[in-house]
Amino acid sequence: MVISEFSPVKNLSKSAEVFQKLRNAIWSGELLPGTAIKEAHIAKQLSVSQVPVREALLQLEHLGLVVRVPDRGTHVTKLTRAEMVELIDVRSHLEDLAFRLAAKNMTPEIEAELRAGLKQLEQRIQASDHLGVAEADLRFHEIVWKASGNTVLEKTLDRLCVSVYAFVGLERRAAGEKLATVSHEILLDTLLKGNPKLISKAIREHLNPALSIPASVAD
Repeated sequence: MVISEFSPVKNLSKSAEVFQKLRNAIWSGELLPGTAIKEAHIAKQLSVSQVPVREALLQLEHLGLVVRVPDRGTHVTKLTRAEMVELIDVRSHLEDLAFRLAAKNMTPEIEAELRAGLKQLEQRIQASDHLGVAEADLRFHEIVWKASGNTVLEKTLDRLCVSVYAFVGLERRAAGEKLATVSHEILLDTLLKGNPKLISKAIREHLNPALSIPASVAD
């Protein structure tokens, strides 16, 4: 089959830039959970057409950071306690699998990356940086997901968890919660030991809804 004419190649740089700006605005709380996002308004603010804005919103929807409802528009994801409990329940099973797979693939390089992530997490805690803690926490887990060697699992966890981390960080900052050292040291130690039963136990304790969900999240 001969193709006589190709369509122009899209320049995705604008879409990527819009995506990053909107993602940062959501993570920083500039765009709060539940806030309506109007494509035309964003396009005008950023001096771009609505096409890259629409593409960026599709990426954000894929990560669970925005919700798009036909005939009702797009808004920043706002999670209820019940929704978060369901997400954590699904995540705990997938995270268990990811850690058990990653335990088989551990290398000195991956361990060093995880320890650097823990150091960054502790620095954010000491600085009382709620959103920085959420970012560093997510990054630690993303290293493990990648180390699992299962791309589908890695992408699924990313889609499932990004919105939760952003939402929890904002809720904790708004409530003025005091940040405390979390159980990532235990997770890393268990991961390095590679015992599947201990890994499952550590994941269940780490993702306990009573500890993972801020008290300020409404039912």
